[in-house]
Amino acid sequence: MRFNEKDLRDVHRALSIEKEIPPGIAQREIDTVQGTDGEIIAQERIEKDEYIVRVNIACRCADDAWDVRAKLAGWAQLNRPGTAELIPTHWIGKCYDARLKAISAPEFVRGFGKVEMRFLLPRPIARDIAPSMASGAGGMSALIGGTYVCRPTIGQTIRNAREGLTISMDGEPFLVLTGALAAGQRVEMDTQRERLTIDGEDAMSRINYVFSRWRPGFTPGRHEIISEDDGALEMRWHNEWV
Repeated sequence: MRFNEKDLRDVHRALSIEKEIPPGIAQREIDTVQGTDGEIIAQERIEKDEYIVRVNIACRCADDAWDVRAKLAGWAQLNRPGTAELIPTHWIGKCYDARLKAISAPEFVRGFGKVEMRFLLPRPIARDIAPSMASGAGGMSALIGGTYVCRPTIGQTIRNAREGLTISMDGEPFLVLTGALAAGQRVEMDTQRERLTIDGEDAMSRINYVFSRWRPGFTPGRHEIISEDDGALEMRWHNEWV
């Protein structure tokens, strides 16, 4: 198992992993409202979860074991806000975004002991470490893998000066912009962070929200992405797994 770019087993030779327990399918909090024929789903949110690691410590004496436990705790800490990549031993090429939540009190017998580490997963959905990409002039075919909806970044360099812009997926518009766009300008839609920029500057006020959606359904499978403009169009994403 790797966390924050370092393997746990490289922290000290006395450490070994007894068991890793990844999360199950992400749990959801579902809000409903009363309808005439039962409850109607109004909103759905993914709940946080944990990644549990049980670690063995094998030393000749208790003092050495406590030193190793301290090194283990230091390895798991992040000296910055946010999360780091946690790569499961059994799932090479995939990762979770995680942060250490707790390490259990150790119990040592003649230098041998065990601790349980709990990593918080704010969004308990795994993703490919390597990004995927599709591109084309004014359109492209994107083959999305994984088992869950991904959250891509879509960018286009405008070829012809125009008023407004519409980008569609499988025939349905999901980004409609208003206002003038000059040739050479760069439009970028980050669906993960729900941000839109033009030449790197915030352009959220340019979105026509009647027709635009951050989550139009980037599901596993092949999708056709088409723009009104013929300029270079590209999509970058990480396949996601539940």
